[in-house]
Amino acid sequence: MKKDTVNNILAIGAELVLKKGYNNVGIQEVLDAANIPKGSFYYYFKSKEDFGLQLINYYSNNSSCNLDSYLKNPDLNPKERIVTFFENMRDYYVKNEFKEGCLLANCSLELSDQSEKLRAGIDLGWKLWDISFEECIAEGQKSGVIKKNKNPESMASFVISGWEGAVLRMKSCKSSKPIDVYIEFLKEIIL
Repeated sequence: MKKDTVNNILAIGAELVLKKGYNNVGIQEVLDAANIPKGSFYYYFKSKEDFGLQLINYYSNNSSCNLDSYLKNPDLNPKERIVTFFENMRDYYVKNEFKEGCLLANCSLELSDQSEKLRAGIDLGWKLWDISFEECIAEGQKSGVIKKNKNPESMASFVISGWEGAVLRMKSCKSSKPIDVYIEFLKEIIL
């Protein structure tokens, strides 16, 4: 029961933080949206920082599951899996009018210099993404559908960093163009 309530609070918190930013979302706003009495917050979380860390872990685990549904899809070769993931994410952002972006990226910008615990939690979330991309890239290199000129770790890091940069630019220009350019270069030059 407690775990279900915590997950509900975290799901609602993730939506709010994606829309408004971590520092612009108050505990009361999250509790009101979750229909939880204010006094109960400290039953579920030690502090707002603890809430933030659990929120980042919750988002990281969910986004990793979503990512793996693409990167481990046996119906596509590894290069197709990667490109399909990014194309589908682009379509999602277009549908949502270029809002929100990635909670890990948003929190990286907002929180990495504010709290060592939150920074470490964000970094761990990125490491989950690294592992998924590294495995897919290594598989693609082994089968010959992805270039072998760089090691999978470096390629994964570059692919993720480039993507997140494109998403940040997408948010500021309210256009898919940065993502379109990223996907074009990803297909033709990087992979």
